[in-house]
Amino acid sequence: MESKVDIQKVLQYQYTPYDVALTNNEVILYALSIGFSQDPLNKDHLNFTYENEENFQSFITMASIIAHKNSGELMGVEGMPAFNPMMLLYGEENIEIIKPMTVDTKLRVEERITGISDKGKLATITEEALIKNSSNGEVLAKIVRKLILRGAGGFGGKGGAKDIKYPDIPKRAPDAIIEDRTQPNQAILYRLNGDINPLHINKDMAAMGGFDQPILHGLCSFGFTARLIYQKYSSGNPQGLVKFSSRFVSHVFPGETLVVESWKDGNIIIFQTKTKERGLVCLRGFAELKESPKL
Repeated sequence: MESKVDIQKVLQYQYTPYDVALTNNEVILYALSIGFSQDPLNKDHLNFTYENEENFQSFITMASIIAHKNSGELMGVEGMPAFNPMMLLYGEENIEIIKPMTVDTKLRVEERITGISDKGKLATITEEALIKNSSNGEVLAKIVRKLILRGAGGFGGKGGAKDIKYPDIPKRAPDAIIEDRTQPNQAILYRLNGDINPLHINKDMAAMGGFDQPILHGLCSFGFTARLIYQKYSSGNPQGLVKFSSRFVSHVFPGETLVVESWKDGNIIIFQTKTKERGLVCLRGFAELKESPKL
């Protein structure tokens, strides 16, 4: 990483491709870390937490974890603005599943930087990741994410990808409100998926990021919300969610309750997630269902 920002060099950067062989334990651990099978008798949840279930597979938002192994490489990208990794936050995560990812499929992840923008006191970086079947090159999933680098702005200019359009939150009352409480040790469990940023476990590191205590991974709140949307509108169809997109509005502390307000619009579910204890919106986005939603 250089002191002088070079937008073109950043946009030319492609991360080192890598292969992934999913294991049963990884699929199950991820599902448990976003709240599946809190009721061990919930048969639908066993599609994601029991390896002998007929439809056993990874949940849609596990794509974010599969395409997360290059996160440390960002610090070394030539032409990047200097930034403190404790000041990095997720801005957006957009997942499209084209075909389900199962443990018998060898995967290859190819990722590149597609956008950079100076936002004054902060900078944003847009990345695109393709998860492919490594044996034939077929694309199974696409992830577009936006990262926020606090304190890294001021270099001037922008380039690359255009912003993804999000639907407005409807002005009418929600069609459904669902909630679930995260556990006080939720971040400690979630980090076992490979997202080991100390911001989420070490109080001193959290303080460097401007927080009084470790915060929950944004992608954990993202997964929790996706699970609640799935449970409400597509339960029983483990491939029912085909797209899931969210903007990260504010942080969540482990142990807080997530309240998801949702609105139907055809096969699109618009949502916003709030923390019950503080009343703050933490996520805002939309999901696309393969079939008409259930209520």
